[in-house]
Amino acid sequence: MDLIARLVADTGMAALVATHDPALAERANRVLRIHDGRLDG
Repeated sequence: MDLIARLVADTGMAALVATHDPALAERANRVLRIHDGRLDG
């Protein structure tokens, strides 16, 4: 995750990361969740 975060900061690109790890999700600027097959923003 450190590498991805550094690439995003250095290049201005976006990154999409799928995870079940709440600690990893906390590092994101935006978190979208899927609940019962529906996207919750």
